[in-house]
Amino acid sequence: MHRRIDSILEMLKDGQWHSIKEISQKSKLHECKIESLANFLSTFSFLELNRKQKKAKLSEIFTEFLKKI
Repeated sequence: MHRRIDSILEMLKDGQWHSIKEISQKSKLHECKIESLANFLSTFSFLELNRKQKKAKLSEIFTEFLKKI
């Protein structure tokens, strides 16, 4: 599971919007798990989540943090 989360963060690191469906397909995790992870990350402002369009992208601050580590 840890590797899948890493791959999701790596995909989202580009700063672009990605659909929950796309993230699910690329990570091979069910969409409901992606939505749960996205909700968690957005609660702490690590991720911007457009619930209406079901799209997500990493916040700029979190993206900069990931680049530094």
